[in-house]
Amino acid sequence: MKKILSLCAALTAFALASPANAADMPVRGPLYKYAPAPAPVFNWSGFYVGAHAGYGFGDFFGADIDGFTGGFQLGYNWQFSRNIVFGIEADVTGTDINGAFGALPFHVDYLGTARARIGYTWDRTMIYGTGGVAFTRSSLVGVHDNDTGYALGAGLEWAFMSGWTAKAEYMFYSFENNFDVSMVKLGLNYRFNTLY
Repeated sequence: MKKILSLCAALTAFALASPANAADMPVRGPLYKYAPAPAPVFNWSGFYVGAHAGYGFGDFFGADIDGFTGGFQLGYNWQFSRNIVFGIEADVTGTDINGAFGALPFHVDYLGTARARIGYTWDRTMIYGTGGVAFTRSSLVGVHDNDTGYALGAGLEWAFMSGWTAKAEYMFYSFENNFDVSMVKLGLNYRFNTLY
């Protein structure tokens, strides 16, 4: 009988002590905590086509030349990381750039390029540098001449809505037949890859 009473007393003491011990135990939260999804980042990769218009000025054998310009471009971008974009672009620009070498009229019929581009982006905004091969047809006293050279430039491009970007660009062209042209232009591109 004493053993039974002792066992009951021990069980009662244990039962009374257990809630107190449980209250002192740390409370565990959920095993998995879900962080909110990161905001989507604009993706510059893909094929694009567009148009541009601007103004060109320069010199031919030291004589001033200038005029309005307009044309088309197409290209492809690869976005290698969150901020770095590499691309290729080709364009053709018709011009009204003209002047005179003494009494001899000079006119630039068109300018074209095939270039690489490297850009740094902040989501929907990109600054870039570009350079490559340039070609042109010009005329002196109505006699046409085709020539090649190089083109270098820089620009700012902004994706203002899904599929569409606008750009401001400066280009410098230099050709073997002794004329150089600087061009400032505004352009609009349509991107066929419309990932955000």
